[in-house]
Amino acid sequence: MKLPATTALALILSAGLAQASDFPSGNVTIIVPYSPGGSTDLVSRQLAVDLQEIWGVSVIVENRPGAGSMVGTTALSQAAPDGHTLLVNTAAASTAPAIQSLPFDAETDVTPIKLIGQSAYVMVAGSGVESDTMSEFLEEAAASPKFFATAGVGSSSHFAAELFLQQAGVDGDIIHFSGGGDANTNLMGGHADIYVSNTASVIPYVRNEQVKALGVLGPDRDGLLPDLESSGELGIEGININAWLGMFGPGGMDPDLVARIDADVSTAMQSEGFQALLENNFIVGGESSPEEFAAQYIEEMQLWRDLAEQRGIEAD
Repeated sequence: MKLPATTALALILSAGLAQASDFPSGNVTIIVPYSPGGSTDLVSRQLAVDLQEIWGVSVIVENRPGAGSMVGTTALSQAAPDGHTLLVNTAAASTAPAIQSLPFDAETDVTPIKLIGQSAYVMVAGSGVESDTMSEFLEEAAASPKFFATAGVGSSSHFAAELFLQQAGVDGDIIHFSGGGDANTNLMGGHADIYVSNTASVIPYVRNEQVKALGVLGPDRDGLLPDLESSGELGIEGININAWLGMFGPGGMDPDLVARIDADVSTAMQSEGFQALLENNFIVGGESSPEEFAAQYIEEMQLWRDLAEQRGIEAD
């Protein structure tokens, strides 16, 4: 028997509401698309501890590294959209799709849920750079092009470096390494001159005086690193980006369920343990709605697709 359209719609809506109100009905898995030990992994594990208290079920962190975070994201895209499989990723979620051929649609097969936090992209220099500030570096690089390290082809550090080179009108060579740790090691070893990455990845080496922080990418100085020049104050336009961490679900999630998880994650983020972790990693907690985070995600993917075309960036 065919149901009237209004009845069918009511059933669909009530099913969605039940899905949100009944969540969680079992254990929840948070996929981390990187190896254990990095800032994304640490944030996810603290979040899992805090969410367990809220949800009353086990929240399991599962590391699924590979392909610039796309191995884990592929697994997410294939999961049921019931909230029991989630993923925490960096801005690589928006950079990798710009150059990779993926087995899923990056716009429709994942659901942005929560902007967990943001930090500045910091430019750090190795011993081969004489400059102490970004303004000095622009002059030095104009006279002698430098080698820019990245955490790999298609990584957020790769695209951040390419964007800086383009907007600053600076020549430089890109050298790809196998992850942020490898990039930092080679920078300190003199195999590269510059590395642009999120604050948490580079500040420990700045504190130990193993590298120098020259400045941050963005229109304004960073509130947590106020002594560092910004690219914007030096007249470099068109760089308005942040490194970020965000939570995603599979595509097709019910909006009420998304709102429920967003609210619960916001509550979890208020714990002392989580706040301390954000502070130690120079991350500012996210305050945007799921809709605002989704818009940011889509906008950044288009930015990186355009940049990839302009700069001739291709996957390995």
